[in-house]
Amino acid sequence: MTTDQTDLTGVWDGLYSYTQAGELESTFTAILFQTGDALSGTVHETMRRRFFRSVATRATLEGGVDGLRVNFAKTYDGSGGQSHTVIYDGRLSGDEIEGVWRIPSAPDNTGRFLMIRGRKAETRSEAQILERI
Repeated sequence: MTTDQTDLTGVWDGLYSYTQAGELESTFTAILFQTGDALSGTVHETMRRRFFRSVATRATLEGGVDGLRVNFAKTYDGSGGQSHTVIYDGRLSGDEIEGVWRIPSAPDNTGRFLMIRGRKAETRSEAQILERI
């Protein structure tokens, strides 16, 4: 980790959307721990899909930080019937990480995400976050 790099350790509130039209956005909370260039943590979310009921899920997160680039794999723990992995590729800007996600096992499932460090997210409405992604 370079000395000018921000430590990402903390609580981040996020929202992800799908590339496919008609899919619903879902919110999540990520608790990140950064050690050097390594990133780990947990994610709690309510997964919303157009033709299915909302499902509470949990996942672990493993990845890294390279300057302003933030990459991680989110692997669901089986809660809510979910056990797949999602790859995130984002860019840090202040207290926000914005980027794209994809599911390697389901290549048609892709989208965008935005994460905001906890206290900053409290001042944003979900509509404002949706405008960004």
